[in-house]
Amino acid sequence: QPKFNITGEKPFLAGAEGLIRWQHPELGMISPGDFVPLFEGNGLIGVVDSFVWQEAAAQIARWKEKYNFTLPVSVNLSRSDVFDPTLIDRLVSLIEANGLEFSDMKLEVTESAYTDDAKTVLDTISRLRKMGFAIEMDDFGSGYSSLNMLSDMPIDVLKMDMKFIRNIETSETDRRLVKLILDIAKYLKVHVVAEGVETEGQLAILREGGCDLVQGYYFSPPLPPEDFEKLIERELTIERSK
Repeated sequence: QPKFNITGEKPFLAGAEGLIRWQHPELGMISPGDFVPLFEGNGLIGVVDSFVWQEAAAQIARWKEKYNFTLPVSVNLSRSDVFDPTLIDRLVSLIEANGLEFSDMKLEVTESAYTDDAKTVLDTISRLRKMGFAIEMDDFGSGYSSLNMLSDMPIDVLKMDMKFIRNIETSETDRRLVKLILDIAKYLKVHVVAEGVETEGQLAILREGGCDLVQGYYFSPPLPPEDFEKLIERELTIERSK
């Protein structure tokens, strides 16, 4: 799903999040909301994550070669991934095998992961960040991290949970919460990505509040790579016409 930078006069394509869908031969399209908890429960979520990382890295490399254009793609790290002692070596091998820079693939870690054995998590994430990976805290606002703990977290981006965005046009409370999160990010000197943006009104509120990037159906649903290429080609055409 594309991410658009909204800090200027016109939004522009600035990245993507690698998402997974399961096309079952008999059951049809299965939502990740249905199958991800299954894999988390049976201990196989790491296999799913590895598949997503490999596909994302290969796709970034293909677009680099085809368009001479680097589009950073964010991928998720589950809690079990963060505690895997082979994680760093596996990610480094993946980057090197595809001829990428560490900055080409961003790593999303859910806020709740930081509350489990925080020292181990922070050490691992710090090492990845020092290597050049950008770290995004996913679903910010849906977990239980304290503001004191947040100041110690090695992150580059806060991803605002879509629950906050859903009602910001009609709920004064939600608008204030969104403004608070944007102010916290400004204090921490990190960027904010707002998820689940679906309307022009939501976009206007986020832009006025100083949000950096958005993703959601207002701009585009998640797309298979061949359809996503149309967005890249459109962006390159706009850039060349300037």
